[in-house]
Amino acid sequence: PPHPPSPLIPRNPHTSRASHTSHTPHGSHSSTTETFRCGFPFPETMDGEAEKEVDEETIKLMRSKGTVCVELFKLPDHIFPLPRKERRKAVLGLMKEAKGESFDPYSLSETAEITWFEELIVVSFFAVMLGGPLVTTCIGIYTIFFGTWTGLLMYCIAVAALAYHPMPRFYKGIIESRFSKAFYKYFSFRMIIEDLSIAQPEGNPAWVGASPPHGVLPIANILAMLSINLIARDFVGGGASVVLNSPFLRYMRFFGGLVDVGKKSITSTLDSGVCVGIVPDGIAGMFKTEKDAEVVYLKGRMGLAKYALRTGKPVVPAYSIGNTEVFDPWFDSFGIMEKMSRKLKASILIFWGRWYLPIPRRRNVTLLCGTPIIVDKVPEDEIKDEQVAKVHQRLLDSIQGIFNRHKDALGDGNKKMVFI
Repeated sequence: PPHPPSPLIPRNPHTSRASHTSHTPHGSHSSTTETFRCGFPFPETMDGEAEKEVDEETIKLMRSKGTVCVELFKLPDHIFPLPRKERRKAVLGLMKEAKGESFDPYSLSETAEITWFEELIVVSFFAVMLGGPLVTTCIGIYTIFFGTWTGLLMYCIAVAALAYHPMPRFYKGIIESRFSKAFYKYFSFRMIIEDLSIAQPEGNPAWVGASPPHGVLPIANILAMLSINLIARDFVGGGASVVLNSPFLRYMRFFGGLVDVGKKSITSTLDSGVCVGIVPDGIAGMFKTEKDAEVVYLKGRMGLAKYALRTGKPVVPAYSIGNTEVFDPWFDSFGIMEKMSRKLKASILIFWGRWYLPIPRRRNVTLLCGTPIIVDKVPEDEIKDEQVAKVHQRLLDSIQGIFNRHKDALGDGNKKMVFI
């Protein structure tokens, strides 16, 4: 059950799921108690630079709301090109608000209508982004075994060009265009947000969003790069370094930007005021999917909890429903493909989707966002295993909580979440 709201969080009580754990304050030897908090406080007033992004009326409206749902595929076309300040205010007026902590069963299970042209846009993009690496690999194998030395040299030059050519920086244009709406419609994309303070950049620090499961491709996490930039604040995805320079796969940058998932890269991005989304079960999570259950490979992966303690950066627990349904994977039962993938930090498996091609099926995809976990910074040499375990358990509890609260509304009430 929810704990009483923290006095640090002057907002709707429906969104206050405050929790407490402990760590040793710097210089203390007698206690291991301290507090970590859940949720950001909304600023009472705005002025100066902040006024350019949001006004007090918008803050008052955000503070009054509890759990909300944004159905991105239903946003009117005229909202996309609006200035961010006006766009955020307009989207607030279109949000569905839960009567309590959750929505009615099946109330958020509608599948979006889509035109043939919008569908063609999405299918073509994924055919290039996911089909390109397969074609490139096949050409490489043929060239190695049956080609000439000149052909192999030309192949290497072409791959290097695809991997390192400069990427045009027109993310904003894509985020604010009808192109992005085609993707929202294809996946009937929604966001359920339990604490709107995460959408408020003014006065609140940038956070790390942790949203499993990975699946073959973390569709919800990719769409979050579009949607969070559109309706909330600056946001980028965190990807493995090999993805950032993989031919065709690197075009995921067009959805809002990618940064290396390394600790230094994430910290510098957060320090610049930009939020970062990661898939905490990583490549290993691709090999743990099941059709009848939401399997999350996160039980023993405590790196994010330790990172939060070491840096004091907030973590937003999230969950992506639908990631594991758009593709079917195949991998050997001996774990050879999994071990190779983890070693190379690149996925090595066979997968298929629509028409048995590397094109995702049309499935409803939803990103669930919980209340941010705010941890006091602890010197690295003073971090204890029990502190890490408590923060990690809070993350697991939060992820399972948002899933259980909203699965009925999305038509997935028969599913259970299993942490391994």
